[in-house]
Amino acid sequence: MAAHTGIASFTDTTYAICATLPATYDASGYGSTTLTYTTIGKVESFATYGSKRSVNAFKPINGTTEYFKGSPEYGNGEIVMADVPADAGQVILKAAEASANHYSIKITYPDTETHYLDVIVSGWVMAQASEGTGMKRTATINICRAPIIVAAS
Repeated sequence: MAAHTGIASFTDTTYAICATLPATYDASGYGSTTLTYTTIGKVESFATYGSKRSVNAFKPINGTTEYFKGSPEYGNGEIVMADVPADAGQVILKAAEASANHYSIKITYPDTETHYLDVIVSGWVMAQASEGTGMKRTATINICRAPIIVAAS
């Protein structure tokens, strides 16, 4: 398995969702043949994700300020897509917003590198309308665990 050795493109990346959670939150669990991922159609943009930590400070009355890292946050943001109510992936996203359950997202890049995310969906809204633009839908996701990255084969 090889990592990217040059610039990679998002063009032809596929985004898919699964309502079933993996038995284990690792490459073998997410890649299990018992999980069925449904492609989310007409994705225009996807949320940023990765690990980010806040920096906290302790300021003693006498002494130097001490800094320490907080808990990791793996990201949250929006998936923007054309509004296609009959799209099976969008139907699952809509149901996920109404549910407290976690869902699995699979992102497959053109070189076959795959990223798996454990998410909750906290928003399902119609994007602001403007003349000359297509109808868009926005799903807000919150990533609950460290992303699992499987290098291209």
